[in-house]
Amino acid sequence: MRTMALDGRMLRHDQAGIGRYIWRLQEALAALPQDGLDIELLVDRRGGLPGRPSLPMRTAFAPVRGRLERFLLPRALRGIDLVHYPDHGIPNGVQTPAVVTVHDISFLTHPETHAAASRRHYAGAVRSWRRARAVIVLSEHVRAAILERDLVDEARLTVIPNAPGLLAASDACDRRIWPGPFALMVGTIQPRKNVELASRAFGASTFARQGTLLVAGALGYRGAEIVRAVRAKPRTDAVRFLGRVSDGMLVRLLTQAEFVLMPSLDEGFGLAAVEAMTCGTPVIAARAGTVPEVVGEDALLLEPKDIEGLTAAIDQLADDEGLRASLGARGRARAAEFSWERTARDTLAVYEAHA
Repeated sequence: MRTMALDGRMLRHDQAGIGRYIWRLQEALAALPQDGLDIELLVDRRGGLPGRPSLPMRTAFAPVRGRLERFLLPRALRGIDLVHYPDHGIPNGVQTPAVVTVHDISFLTHPETHAAASRRHYAGAVRSWRRARAVIVLSEHVRAAILERDLVDEARLTVIPNAPGLLAASDACDRRIWPGPFALMVGTIQPRKNVELASRAFGASTFARQGTLLVAGALGYRGAEIVRAVRAKPRTDAVRFLGRVSDGMLVRLLTQAEFVLMPSLDEGFGLAAVEAMTCGTPVIAARAGTVPEVVGEDALLLEPKDIEGLTAAIDQLADDEGLRASLGARGRARAAEFSWERTARDTLAVYEAHA
């Protein structure tokens, strides 16, 4: 029996983004037959999990990205034949054979949107890809970008799309979250998400006279600066920052929004767009990164720096109930193509090939 570990230590710090990927993946893996492979979820022994894992747990004190990680993590991995690291790279000092998931490469395509410490971390992650048994990416876009830069040989790259990370809530429409109509943005507030431009475009729209742009997400790199910049601009009174919200609240926001804005400069997958489509909510997104690959022709797409185009798209969708209904129905059908069962099966095949 081969033993492997899915590194879930990030769950202590992040239960959106990568954390949601880890949590849903371990649930789906546990539901599959694992002949000849014993999979454990490696977690921080200090807790912080969103619930009880479906996979057996292996606890460790080896803080993720911490200074002592290189010394403490190898001890926690004794007896493990393969480790899956979902945070872009293999930690320093670890010799156990590994699989890595790379969610996006915005640290290469838009380095100015990352803090210096973040750029250093990702530079180390990229170097570690050379010693990974396999590298999982979420899209053909990211795969092509990695191959173009000759960072990983083609044989070790596998595309496995993400899937919606939120569970549908039966009471999503029982009570209005906001008193009037609203558009929604979801994601950590950081330069890559293009929040400032979206706020300006929304403020210039006719819809802003009656509607609100709600922004759900924690403050990230330069997040406070972005919020201050938005508040300093004219005609952005209709923009409201909610901070981080619970999954249940997020489902209700996604379901009740008139539409979702995703004008990001780059996305490795575009999970917020897929989750909006799962809820039948239309999406306006930037033609950048993986998003066009994920949403296809079932969303309104425009260039990420086209502020006038974004304003026009906002008013077009706000004024056309038939278009909203059409995009919502088409988006729901497209989102149904992504499932955690499929993601887990394809990931398990990578484990079996390399454990």
